[in-house]
Amino acid sequence: MQLSVLCGPRNLWQLRNPALVVAHPGHELKIFGWLSACKPRVHILTDGSGGGVPRVRSTATLLKRLGAIPGEVFGRVSDAEIYGAILDKRIATFLDIVDGLATSLIENETDFVAGDATEGFNPTHDVCRALLNAAVSIAQRVTGRFIANYEFCLTEWEQHCREFHDHHCWHLRLEDSLLREKLAAASDYIELKAEIQQAIASKGREYFRIECLRNVVAPVTQVSPESGSAFKPYYETHGEERVAEDKYASVIRYQQHMLPILAAVQNYALDSRKNPKLYFSSTAVAGL
Repeated sequence: MQLSVLCGPRNLWQLRNPALVVAHPGHELKIFGWLSACKPRVHILTDGSGGGVPRVRSTATLLKRLGAIPGEVFGRVSDAEIYGAILDKRIATFLDIVDGLATSLIENETDFVAGDATEGFNPTHDVCRALLNAAVSIAQRVTGRFIANYEFCLTEWEQHCREFHDHHCWHLRLEDSLLREKLAAASDYIELKAEIQQAIASKGREYFRIECLRNVVAPVTQVSPESGSAFKPYYETHGEERVAEDKYASVIRYQQHMLPILAAVQNYALDSRKNPKLYFSSTAVAGL
């Protein structure tokens, strides 16, 4: 066995129809062992073209080699498009993605999802988590089926955060051969070469032997304007620096840009009947 469960509330081998939902191509490398073992349906919001060249094809090649399945939402928008949607608060863009994810979870009878965690590092990562939580909520409401919802961190070493582990975590240990395969796949991912080298230099190769998926305990909660009044995520500070260097034209603000989107998405999730087309088509699929 190349992958073993060190701790966790569910048996790895009982998953029938898992899914992975991430913001950008390449995030799947962080949980390569789980991806290899469970072969989920993989959804990716953007094409990963923030650096100029889309990298969604590299992920598609990796998934094919591992036997995982590209999902219905797969590189749907460019990085520039999603940043523009955040700045312009184009709510419909995000609700459309929620509908696509929810429909897939329903039609494929998904029982487990893993996805990006909210870390305050990148706004698209945080939006991805909100969209996934909303889709899970809608799918559960429509079908009456429980979907286990897990998250994984992507940038803990870049923000120098101490990882927090407790009984909500699911830890997987990669044996030597699978760890080598994971590191080789990361090294072969040309578009992320600099980031991969930085991560390995920062944490060492052994760090990537253990993969942590953490249960999302409260996926959908009401968001109020006051909830963001004292919160300033890393991406705001980083954006301010980039604007000062004339590399960015504007800064994505949590209070001004993100909070209205998060509130709209979560409110949408609390009432799936707001979209009759999704609700009635999904109930027909579910046999309700």
